[in-house]
Amino acid sequence: MIASLASYHRKRRLVQALSTGAVIALPFLNLFRMDIPTLRFYFFNSVLWLDEFYLLFLALMLLLWVIVIFAMLYGRVWCGWMCPQTVVSELARWWEGRTRRMFRVPRAGGALWRQGAAYALLAAGTGLVSVLIGFNLVAFFVDPLSMLRDIASGALPAVTGAIIAGIALLVLVDALFWREKFCAKACPYGMMQMLVTDRKTQIVQYRTDMAEECIECKACLRVCAMGIDIRESPYQSECIQCGECVDACTQILARLGKPTLIRFSWGLEGHSGSLAARLGIVDAKRWIMLALTAVYAAVIVLLVGLREPLALSLSGDRSTLWRKGDDGAVYNDYTVKISNRSLTDGSFVLRCPAGCTLHVEENPLPLRSREVRTLRLSVSTAGAELHPGPNLLTMRAVDVADTSVAAAADAVFFMPEPAGAF
Repeated sequence: MIASLASYHRKRRLVQALSTGAVIALPFLNLFRMDIPTLRFYFFNSVLWLDEFYLLFLALMLLLWVIVIFAMLYGRVWCGWMCPQTVVSELARWWEGRTRRMFRVPRAGGALWRQGAAYALLAAGTGLVSVLIGFNLVAFFVDPLSMLRDIASGALPAVTGAIIAGIALLVLVDALFWREKFCAKACPYGMMQMLVTDRKTQIVQYRTDMAEECIECKACLRVCAMGIDIRESPYQSECIQCGECVDACTQILARLGKPTLIRFSWGLEGHSGSLAARLGIVDAKRWIMLALTAVYAAVIVLLVGLREPLALSLSGDRSTLWRKGDDGAVYNDYTVKISNRSLTDGSFVLRCPAGCTLHVEENPLPLRSREVRTLRLSVSTAGAELHPGPNLLTMRAVDVADTSVAAAADAVFFMPEPAGAF
């Protein structure tokens, strides 16, 4: 169980700052980002390609599984301590208070020009933050550095700009009008959390066994952003477990020399003792689920680590199955796509089977880390080793510096029929 301290507010602000920083940094560091223009998925500095969608699927399933595990262990602590929706709501409320004090707007009434000026400044500041949030969200799908360069040069694509503006408008409406109403009425995570919790999930608990100590100061009600009375039940779906009521009760009763009546607890009974118990791992089910999570994560890391560092694909030009060259040989044309999936630059040579000749402008091909090149090439042969009709040839790409790094792709080579070949 989390220790009962009269400082949850400050600790929560620290966690919110760190989690917000992580959300901002993720796309810039390519730790978790789906790049739609290039159809690449960046996962902890590794690049997964479209033909490796199974790894992306496994990674997303692991993320969903972790969300479920977190909700089962800690309830809605995510909502109160890390969720961007909560951060935006509380930031907007803080800025609203600042603008009202700035223009000396009383809690009720006041000059209309003061109210209008305060609200205009509130909307302006919130709008700026909304645009930054829109940019950050789009950065998970479009290279953020490229977007910054496009913005600086005035060349941001209209579609990208429209998406950022649309997200910013939605965030602005949310921050000005919805705030915690979204958490209480519409948040899918809050609804899902109710399905996965059990009697040992962390809750914010009012000590009913000590109810006679309550002095009815209502401090816990006044600080609750969700507008609930935690004394009624620890299982109210609106509770986001921010801990503000714990701080309020602790501070008020401490002045009277009494212990707090509201606390974080692992279920109604609570648990203490070992480090695992204090972290909420209080039964075999939780140990098993954490072990499965660790195994699942290890499998994904292993699969990502065992990926081929080089990929090669060929597609034949079927507008003309074959053509005859001036040298009398039969030619087939192909489009080749080669990608360097490793974290180091390299140079790769293309090879075709014996009896065939490769015609390409550049060979070996230098490729930077994560670079993809698409090029045209031709393969010719006198045809002695091939039969009329389609033949299966295996093309290879090999790293010049390390021949163990190689990739192969099959290509169909068409030879003419003897009667009408020439």
